[in-house]
Amino acid sequence: MNLLQVSALLIAGLLGGGLNAVAGGGSLITYPTLMAVGVPPLLANATNGIAVAPAYTAAAVGSRENLRGQKRRALTLIPTALVASVCGALLLLNTPHSVFETIVPFLVLAATVLMAIGPWVNRRVTKLNGGRALHPAVLHIGVFAGCLYGSYFNAALGLILMAVIAMGVSETLGRVGALKNFCTMLVGVVTSVMYGIWADVAWWAIGVLVPATFIGGYIGARIFQRIPERPLRIAIVVYGLVLSAVLLVRSL
Repeated sequence: MNLLQVSALLIAGLLGGGLNAVAGGGSLITYPTLMAVGVPPLLANATNGIAVAPAYTAAAVGSRENLRGQKRRALTLIPTALVASVCGALLLLNTPHSVFETIVPFLVLAATVLMAIGPWVNRRVTKLNGGRALHPAVLHIGVFAGCLYGSYFNAALGLILMAVIAMGVSETLGRVGALKNFCTMLVGVVTSVMYGIWADVAWWAIGVLVPATFIGGYIGARIFQRIPERPLRIAIVVYGLVLSAVLLVRSL
């Protein structure tokens, strides 16, 4: 660990936390920065999963008011989210380094595409839903798939869960977001415990990223939201596409 590595992670944490507060996609900043400072891809993924977990918890606590009246629904989602998170973490723990390095460009590309189509998906879901909740099974299947993905590769987890939860409930965006934050908190708890015990992680990097993402999230909530979301989203998508191409070339 040197000053340059710490500075890079500090900046990435501030930017990632700020982006998460505005448009999401913060892990598309923090994850590649971990690799840029010398952390191997698989280790960087586990490290990033632990580093963002406290921010997930803070978001869940901050949105607890919007969980009022949804306590039973949230409780029923706990087993679904926990089982899915355990399965995703086990999958990552049993993925060879060489295999992960091969698939990571496509994971980054998938997260980038989700960033690009996120607003369209949300509009389509709202239109198709017509303000009515679908069958409860839709909610649980969607949350299971989202938490499975999120515990394996964190980027764009919030976007996935927002879309699938909006399909399964008939609530305002704020209340959907509260359920999303509750589920991401559960993912963060599981991945922190499992990766902290069984995975190789860069604890020094976690020590830098955790406070940086917290500060970035606060700044994002206070200042960055004055910036239009669309230009930010476009910038993240362009960055993600370039990053996917670079990682793909490196893996060949």
